[in-house]
Amino acid sequence: MNKHLTTAILCILLSFSFYHCKSKEIKEIKETTEVKETVETKLEESPLVIEFTKAKEGFLTDSLFQVAISSVLPTEKEREEEAKSIAEQKALNLLKTYTIPILSDKGKKELREISKEGKIVNKNVSVGGRYFFLYQIQRSNLKRLVTKDLE
Repeated sequence: MNKHLTTAILCILLSFSFYHCKSKEIKEIKETTEVKETVETKLEESPLVIEFTKAKEGFLTDSLFQVAISSVLPTEKEREEEAKSIAEQKALNLLKTYTIPILSDKGKKELREISKEGKIVNKNVSVGGRYFFLYQIQRSNLKRLVTKDLE
């Protein structure tokens, strides 16, 4: 009977120590996760990221139109090519929102050409492996052309 009591107490102690070790592991995992979330939040809240993610898109003036884009590609050349390609499409889609509801084929073609006239403004901003760019189209009376003069 003494053997059974000793074995039972030993089992209880082992169970308690396993539980204690497991709960310590969980706490360490939670702490690691909390630190990671904090770092990610801080990157997203950095002034450089906010400058691009909150950058005004659309007409900045009657002659200047802008969209913001980003890239995660490894080389500078690849990033700029990707940024230009995405920016042209994004600019075209945003410019369409300013035009009359039904554009002629000529008007659509002209709008596509306008969207390709822009230039990448590269501020060499990289946060967390993401590179940010602004794409700007500058042309005199651009806003009037897009909103009223396209057919």
